[in-house]
Amino acid sequence: MNSSPTNYAMVRRLILKDWYLNRWMIIGSVPAGLASLAIILTGKQVAFLISIILLCMVIIGVGAQLAMATTINERKEQTLAFIMSLPVSWREYTAAKILANLIIFLIPWLAITAGALGILLLPGATHGLIPFTAIMAVEMLVTTCLIIAAGVITESQAWLTVAILCSSLGLNVLGYVFAHTHGISPQMWGTSVHWTATACTILLAEFLAAALVLAFTFFVQSRKTDFL
Repeated sequence: MNSSPTNYAMVRRLILKDWYLNRWMIIGSVPAGLASLAIILTGKQVAFLISIILLCMVIIGVGAQLAMATTINERKEQTLAFIMSLPVSWREYTAAKILANLIIFLIPWLAITAGALGILLLPGATHGLIPFTAIMAVEMLVTTCLIIAAGVITESQAWLTVAILCSSLGLNVLGYVFAHTHGISPQMWGTSVHWTATACTILLAEFLAAALVLAFTFFVQSRKTDFL
């Protein structure tokens, strides 16, 4: 791979390729996620928890499938060698993989997150759940970044599976911890929104974690001597 200035046109083509190959999965995930939001409308605590679990399954499933299709399958189907023969550097290849996964993932993530927050903003809804919902939505983004990183760095189905399992377990554990954190739990089931210092700190930490994961991915890729 060459080290010439960034070939933006090639990066764009690689992103569009991944979008084209995964378009139906993304299009199908949006209504599946939005349908699970209808459970929240019952206004019951159990219904909200069930809806969150279903949303986690949909969103994490999308991220996992994307990572599998855009990284692992390319190596298994021996299309990676062809891509590496194109005029692209490791930076361009890594950027294309990360951007493709993130951009495609953000379509259902934004739609479902906006839908969940929109429902909680309706008159009579439990508005106190909005901070917790935002925290869990961003946590799903962080776990997806971890899955993407595992796929791009290892290109191994075994390691990707481990990353998916760990991310899913971690999401459930953190969800429980956040829901019982002082500064979040007392306001969760109230009728007004409380953006406490605890909630804001967790959100900032999550965005920082996502950025660090992606930066770490670029660092590891820069240390590789062989991409085939």
